[in-house]
Amino acid sequence: KKVLAGIKQWYQRRVRGASPGEKKVVECRHDWHQTGDQVNFTVYAKKVIPDRCSVKCNAVKLEAEITFGDNQVFTFKKVLAGIIDPEKSKVTFSTAKVEVSMRKAEFVAWPSTFVL
Repeated sequence: KKVLAGIKQWYQRRVRGASPGEKKVVECRHDWHQTGDQVNFTVYAKKVIPDRCSVKCNAVKLEAEITFGDNQVFTFKKVLAGIIDPEKSKVTFSTAKVEVSMRKAEFVAWPSTFVL
């Protein structure tokens, strides 16, 4: 597992990859759930390549480009339903999924409009 944490605006570098024309854009299964102080976003993809993924987040927006398998790419952009604290949030990469754990700025339930 590879974990990034405590960065104002996360950005996992994109290096050593195929040219953009060689990427195959695909959909991936993804999900989210929340607890009192955290929102978790998970992308399920086999053979994730962390060095060729990027996850960017600020207080109100999440953007991810996940590269996996045979140069397949899943892209996600969403304005969040609440405010998060990026410095207390983290990204975890494993071979089968990418988890973004975002710490809520306020201990409030987010509405279902964040449903992905």
